Amino acid sequence: MLWVMSQTRPSTRTWCDRLQQKLMDAIDAAWAMMEASDDPAVLAKARDRARVCGQLASEARKVLALDPKPDKPSKLPAAIHEAFERLDAIGAPILAEAEKRREAQPAAPKAAQALAMQTALAKLKRR
Repeated sequence: MLWVMSQTRPSTRTWCDRLQQKLMDAIDAAWAMMEASDDPAVLAKARDRARVCGQLASEARKVLALDPKPDKPSKLPAAIHEAFERLDAIGAPILAEAEKRREAQPAAPKAAQALAMQTALAKLKRR
């Protein structure tokens, strides 16, 4: 059989969505068969149909996973750049003030665990 690809081929996402809908309809039909009959042969046939639909759905998800994700836009819109520049301009003095306060505060004492680790490393002649 010769397969000719056309330019109107649906996207992988569209194909998967359509297939999933068909499979859900088939599962609903199998469910209706099970509800309508107590015959073991009919129940077995409905179970088989539902199982095959589940397997096909699993394969469709695998095919969809192979489809590369669309690339993210490489450039941010100008409005976003402008907003970041405004935030930087507003936040710079606040950050500078916080840094000054941090430097003015005395260093906190080291935790006992940190001191023990530093002593152990010194014994091993490492930092």
